[in-house]
Amino acid sequence: MEKSINETLLFRFLDKETSEEENEVILQWVSDSEDNRTEFQRIHQAYHLSKLRSLKSEIDVDEAWNKLNKVLPKVRTEKKLIYPAILWKVAASILLVVAGGVGSLWMSGYFSHQQQSAVIELKASKGEKSQAILADGSHVWLNSQTVLKYDALNPRKVTMEGEAFFDVKKDHDQPFEVTTPSGMKVIVTGTKFNLRSFADEPFVETTLEEGEVLIEGENNQQLAQLEPGQQAQYKAGENKASVRNVSTELYSLWKNNELRFADISFADLIPRIERWYGVTITLNAKQKNNDRFTMTIKTESLRELLNMMQLTSKFNYEIKGEQVKINF
Repeated sequence: MEKSINETLLFRFLDKETSEEENEVILQWVSDSEDNRTEFQRIHQAYHLSKLRSLKSEIDVDEAWNKLNKVLPKVRTEKKLIYPAILWKVAASILLVVAGGVGSLWMSGYFSHQQQSAVIELKASKGEKSQAILADGSHVWLNSQTVLKYDALNPRKVTMEGEAFFDVKKDHDQPFEVTTPSGMKVIVTGTKFNLRSFADEPFVETTLEEGEVLIEGENNQQLAQLEPGQQAQYKAGENKASVRNVSTELYSLWKNNELRFADISFADLIPRIERWYGVTITLNAKQKNNDRFTMTIKTESLRELLNMMQLTSKFNYEIKGEQVKINF
């Protein structure tokens, strides 16, 4: 391990007794090195084994399921029977996700005996960002309006819509796969990359910081193999990807509460402002605005940002709560 950490603090973390400041320290420690991540997995496993041993003789599985079921959305109408082995795997995964989340993290799940599955859903609300450690030990940051789903019984295959930064735990025997609504898939064994896939944007962007990723399109067709410092832009309708060299840090600044844009159009900037500040912007445009912007957003308020944009673009705005009107 690069840095030591108090095991008592980690057990308090798993018991959901730590503060937000302590959570930040733990999440940073887990991200610092592969040794730290392995140590976290060891302590996590030991924690749950100790819990299972102490509770096995007295636990009422039906009662445990009923308590868990009360806080989950009813996505199926038929009755379900969950075997104890599946229930414990689900419970362990949910506990880790809840403990690992920082910020506005919303979770739901549903379970199917016939499919032998336990689907976990993580969601970052509009205007919020979140972090979580997945069941396999991978670390993921979720940007605003992002939804990530995975099966707790098969946590190395996830689906994602929105934007997320992945720090994937290495496992050469079991690749980590991320599938987007476009059908494009990212396949890795252990790496760091940013993935952006919003329904209202024409491209799916994969930006690689470390390691290696494969990009697959429809029918599992391999479209690209990225090296660090490269970005793939995938257009679903054409089922092909173009690769370019980029400054990768610009595409993951958002997870550190910073956004940077270079020569971006007004139209492309608006949805990003909406997600960043959690607002809805209405354009009352009598004529097309062709202005372009280069800027960095850190701690600026929405009003400060719009005032800064007015220095180079002619428009008026009105803010009423979460509703913003812009007139050209």
